[in-house]
Amino acid sequence: MSSSHLKINHVLVVDESGVQRSIMLESSIYSVGRHSDSSVKLNSPAVSRNHATLIRSDINENQCAYILIDGDLQGNRSQNGILVNGKKTIRRQLENGDVILFGSDEIRGIYQIEIDTNHKKDEPEKDDNWRVDGSYRFNIPREELQNTLIISEQNLSGNLQEGEMKRLASFPELSPQPIIELDYSGAITYMNPSAHLCFGDLLPTVENPIHPLIANLAIPKDTQNSQLVVREIQIKDQFFEQYIHYLSKYNVIRSYIFDITERKNSEVKLKYQAFHDSLTGIGNRDYFYWQLHKLLLDVEENKDKLSVLFIDIDRFKNVNDTLNHTTGDRLLESFAYRLLSILPSNCCLARWGGDEFTVAIQDTVVHNVNHVIELIMGSLKEPFLIDNYTIYVTCSIGAAIYPQDGQSLEQLIRNADIALSRAKQMGKNNSQYYTNDLSQQQMFLFELENSLYDAIAQNELYLNYQPKLDLQTNQIISVEALVRWNHPSLGVVSPSKFIPLAEETGLIIPIGEWVLECACRQTRQWLDMGFNLHSIAVNVSVKQFKQDNFVERVKEIITSTGLKPELLELEVTESLLMQDSEKTAKVIKKLTEYGVKFSLDDFGTGYSSLSYLKKFPFHTIKIDQSFVRDLTVNQQDQALIDAVITLGKGYNMKVIAEGVENEAQLKILRDFQCNIIQGQWLSMPMGADDCTAFMRSYPQRY
Repeated sequence: MSSSHLKINHVLVVDESGVQRSIMLESSIYSVGRHSDSSVKLNSPAVSRNHATLIRSDINENQCAYILIDGDLQGNRSQNGILVNGKKTIRRQLENGDVILFGSDEIRGIYQIEIDTNHKKDEPEKDDNWRVDGSYRFNIPREELQNTLIISEQNLSGNLQEGEMKRLASFPELSPQPIIELDYSGAITYMNPSAHLCFGDLLPTVENPIHPLIANLAIPKDTQNSQLVVREIQIKDQFFEQYIHYLSKYNVIRSYIFDITERKNSEVKLKYQAFHDSLTGIGNRDYFYWQLHKLLLDVEENKDKLSVLFIDIDRFKNVNDTLNHTTGDRLLESFAYRLLSILPSNCCLARWGGDEFTVAIQDTVVHNVNHVIELIMGSLKEPFLIDNYTIYVTCSIGAAIYPQDGQSLEQLIRNADIALSRAKQMGKNNSQYYTNDLSQQQMFLFELENSLYDAIAQNELYLNYQPKLDLQTNQIISVEALVRWNHPSLGVVSPSKFIPLAEETGLIIPIGEWVLECACRQTRQWLDMGFNLHSIAVNVSVKQFKQDNFVERVKEIITSTGLKPELLELEVTESLLMQDSEKTAKVIKKLTEYGVKFSLDDFGTGYSSLSYLKKFPFHTIKIDQSFVRDLTVNQQDQALIDAVITLGKGYNMKVIAEGVENEAQLKILRDFQCNIIQGQWLSMPMGADDCTAFMRSYPQRY
């Protein structure tokens, strides 16, 4: 039998202390909990009144799935949570055989998908219109009923033919829509069969002394003309639209009733989907805006305080790149649930997007905000166990407080985001509060970023050069090219300001190529002037190095400028070597074979792995200036520099000490037999013309 002829049943088997019952899932929404109106009522004290919700997700015409959500569709979570297959969850698309614990071990459910081989799609199904149960439906289109909904008083007066009267008289009896008539005293005078089947005799009960369908049917003031009133009625978990026609001349109230439960459930489901993140199940950005707007109204009225936290998972991209995106998604789910489980009740958590989350904290003072931040960071000390991986993560947090950091939700969110950027700049795994200085810095960086796009075209970038001295020959044997930016209104901008911006925006790639070409061309000119330079050193960024055409671009620039490959020295950092080391080794090998030299920059500040010296064919090692600065007073720095120089000799590499500022430092480096030095003692970085003059006069100066 073809699968298209099979009916797939979705069943929830509920076990309450050994008593089992099976529930056939067909409707679009089921509420699960202790509430008397719950679709699936559970009776354990461990179960919340609105413990969980099941939502049908239609995959295609023949297939659907059910999604289990902790709590109700308004975002209220259950008290004791939900476990699916032993793991706590906020949201899960159920799979066949899933075991669900609602609040405790006493109440469990098993989700099953069954194929009904006795059901054929091509056979006509039985009409469900007359079935009497909790999912009763009646399906006459409302538009079709409009033609007979209002029977005018002229028609009732007998202006119709006898045949037409008989047709109209038979309509209520045959209609699958419930029709109820009352007189103006409230007594029921007529119910059609559909109304009897659906609502019984509408007699009052202990729970409902007056049935909702006949409650509040006030007699209109205008008793001369007929009137039509439409209202919505909720009866337990079902919704109805009631068209009430007051036939004043005959003292009759006639109601036509439509089941709109599916429509209302769809509206609730759409609202839930619009306000909740489909991956983690917590609120999304729109939900956060909505909640923050309500909170701001409250705190403005009560003169309370309010804080907004912006949270970013540090180095989350590494998880996606190193493991896979599925594992990354699982990490986001677990991260959201962990935050949800530790945040106080006065906090509103949402996923802003990607690996960013937001928290709103009502009625706060600074020490309470600090407590929440400590809770968040402290919760991450325990690793996440996902797909057989043990994953440790940290986060960065930015905080803004109402009203001093902003009085609108846009200001608070923006300023918390600015504080987050500062936290990431400070090395991540920390928190920062917003200050006006941060806003000014952010605006400054924003202006810089916009200006940087035009810097090359407007000839605002230029190169400075810093000479390097060979301590054995006392000759200038090399220079290092350093990019600078002369902003039209801000003046000379520090590289520490614009280089990180260039890295973030990707502008470092065209800037890096421009630097390389200018440096090679200037070196060619110096060689033509007769200077005996052994190399020109140029820094290479990680993004520039990782371009697929990097090797070809370097060769093209060398060829176009007429510089010999062996005169170009590319300086790379340890952070570059750590990323995709196999690919990095291939690039270095290709350019080394072409003749280009490589220098390991800032040695000693990173991991300083000796394996790098063995794996990569470096020509020189550069000792970072932080070790040279205290060389005369710090014996540990002396020991480290002495060891690096000895190491360099063992690997047949030259050692360069940068940041040399005085004679005392120079003497120690000479005693250690350091090969090359650069720094303020020799010369500050300078323009090409000044560097030319310096190199010409150097033998006479020293």
